[in-house]
Amino acid sequence: MSDLIDQAEKVWALADDVANARINALSTRILEVARSVERSFEAQCRARGLSTGELLVLDALHRLGLPYEATPSQLRQHFFISFAGLGKRVNALEGLGYVERSQQVTDRRSQKIRLTSNGLHLLRAFDGRQNTIPHRVAIASLESAEQEMLAMLLRKLHRKIETTTAGLSDDPPQA
Repeated sequence: MSDLIDQAEKVWALADDVANARINALSTRILEVARSVERSFEAQCRARGLSTGELLVLDALHRLGLPYEATPSQLRQHFFISFAGLGKRVNALEGLGYVERSQQVTDRRSQKIRLTSNGLHLLRAFDGRQNTIPHRVAIASLESAEQEMLAMLLRKLHRKIETTTAGLSDDPPQA
């Protein structure tokens, strides 16, 4: 079934070579899929009163495992954002009761950020077991082999892009 990107590829092929037209079409398709996933993800976050960045902080704490806590420096390793950006997200999450801060016993200048039971409960609501989130429904509709192939191709493409662009910018990507 043809779509607007397929149609654009045909037009691009008339003005350029077929290989460049295909690269343009694939790049555009990846951007459109990413935007669709992002819109779906943002809608789910908004419905729960969060920004996507705040949910990513909760998820990072969860991925670190029990006791679901980290210092700001440890958390920052999971994001390419400034301490100020991380602090803003942690402040918002603390205000919502999803994380709590405590000073470290060994160094009072440092603090730990811990996922609360409310934060863990919220994360579990995002796990998608009900598969009502549009991008999760779409991915789940792919056969297992298709999901594996897509993951492999996206991983490979991401590595190639990162290798090619390494050192081109001093600006870290935003989470």
